Amino acid sequence: MRKKDSLYIGLDIGSTHIKAAAYNRLGELKAIARTSTPAHVTKDGGIYHLAGELWENTVNALRTCVEQVQAQGHKIKAIGIASVAEAGVLLDDGGEPLGPVLAWYDQRPNQYLNMVKDKVPALQFYRKTGLYPQAKYSLMKFLWMKEHVPEQWGKGRSWLHVAEYIAYCLTGERKTEISLASRTMLFNIKQRQWDGELMSEFGIPQGLLQDIVHAGEVVGYVQKQVGEYTKLPDGIPVTIAGHDHIVGAFGIGSTLDGDVTNSCGTAETLVITMPQLDMDMFTKIPDFTIGCHVIADRYYALLPVGTTGGIIEWFLSITGWSYEQLLTVLSQENGANKAVMFYPAPLGDSESESHVQMAWFGGALTNSYSAQMASAIIHGLSCLFRYRMEVLQNLNIKMERLMVTGGSTKNPQWMQAKADILNRPLHIVRDSEGVARGAAIFAAKSGNELDEIPVPSSLTVMPNAENVNKLREQYEKHYLPKIEVAKSLMII
Repeated sequence: MRKKDSLYIGLDIGSTHIKAAAYNRLGELKAIARTSTPAHVTKDGGIYHLAGELWENTVNALRTCVEQVQAQGHKIKAIGIASVAEAGVLLDDGGEPLGPVLAWYDQRPNQYLNMVKDKVPALQFYRKTGLYPQAKYSLMKFLWMKEHVPEQWGKGRSWLHVAEYIAYCLTGERKTEISLASRTMLFNIKQRQWDGELMSEFGIPQGLLQDIVHAGEVVGYVQKQVGEYTKLPDGIPVTIAGHDHIVGAFGIGSTLDGDVTNSCGTAETLVITMPQLDMDMFTKIPDFTIGCHVIADRYYALLPVGTTGGIIEWFLSITGWSYEQLLTVLSQENGANKAVMFYPAPLGDSESESHVQMAWFGGALTNSYSAQMASAIIHGLSCLFRYRMEVLQNLNIKMERLMVTGGSTKNPQWMQAKADILNRPLHIVRDSEGVARGAAIFAAKSGNELDEIPVPSSLTVMPNAENVNKLREQYEKHYLPKIEVAKSLMII
């Protein structure tokens, strides 16, 4: 009789889906269930969740995943939880949710940006917290709630990020994980504790924010009454894995100083694992944010690249091509294209940059055809990728392994162009559930069930010597000068 596995559930509570996935000690996926992340839109453009609905849909995902595990005869040993970073739940003294859960991307708190920057200069914020004032961060949501739902705010006694709230529902314990704390604008990343000066300046009660724990640290155990309707074994340990972007990087094996995770979906980001930087070195706010990593005593830099996958989706929508047709066309149009070029502008995460993706074509447009434009887009997006990588290189931030994950890894011409323009290998990791995988690994680590962190298989794409010089010339002689001119003209 085949021996059954002990399994570990990773919860990934994202912007659009809630996923519950079960993995064994080898990091192999054994069961998965998905539900939607319910969201509501207000007349003034706000977007919010309801805590009860988040919990209900999480329970549904858990039950379905557990049923799959039980049907296979496996045993669940622990659970880890990751989520979006900035959204959270305000609780009253009895632990009941209060008011709306503003989505991390709700822009209504924008109205407080000038007030916040008048009170504390943005650079001072950055040196303390690794962040600069933006609507998405938790502090901005607090200020919105104080004015717009004052009755609920007045009853608030604790604040939990979404992953922490789900952990509370499972265990009854209220804790805050350090990578999530790093996205509040109230956490001092140098001292690795809540910043009392900032909390006092903005009138945030000291008791509202919880004691800090690290990813992989047991925060509590599944309560018996909860186990009855989630189907989870009561008494199993629960850990908060943390901020989904960082947990996802950890989940695909990006764990060493200098490891770079390039996540390529509709939007593209870079996550770099590193030791602590001297925050006083910054004389102006850079394009990236910094926070405490889910790996103990490590930090990360998070740098947006742009809505690169969104550009591909846009191009397919106007051509009517399928993705398979695009891949066929690109394979036929191999090599740098000089007839027409594509110039995507950097979509930064700094206060001075727009969050609308801008780009333009240049060259002999009337003599070009759609296949040439497709090739130009891929090479232009690769130029943008190098441009953003150089933001970090110019600060001498160590970058070693480059690991790429996400839907765009299915495009071999794009991946080859990235390797060529950087003249360095890419390690392609085709694991679509990196966040859930990372959360499950932390669950296993919480019970000392793992000696080594399982690393998913990867495909290495080496630079093509014939194309390296062509793309370098395209980047240095064409893309870079035009982007710099556009920036000087304040087009971007």
